[in-house]
Amino acid sequence: GIEFDLNSDRILPSNTPILNNAVNYINRTEGGSYRVVGATDTRASDAYNQKLSERRANSVRNYLIQNGVNSAKLEAEGRGEKDLKYPECEPATKCPEWKNRANRRVFFEAK
Repeated sequence: GIEFDLNSDRILPSNTPILNNAVNYINRTEGGSYRVVGATDTRASDAYNQKLSERRANSVRNYLIQNGVNSAKLEAEGRGEKDLKYPECEPATKCPEWKNRANRRVFFEAK
């Protein structure tokens, strides 16, 4: 997944190789469409995390479009803290920071 800093929807420079690979893959795929899914860790309120996850998903979707992916192939969806990679991190204080960071991510699903 594409990980994010706490309370941020900014794409980190370390994520650009992953995103550029995604651009190439999506552009090589005939007729495929993808859901860009944003997620958060369990800090903050459900409402805040939902909005943050939507911003993260849209940030990645916009990056892909700006780098040549047809917008019709992409749908952004925020899931807040409902789709944790590490569900045992509820609350976040139960886990090391690397697990919380892994929960703050965007990933792709084929539609």
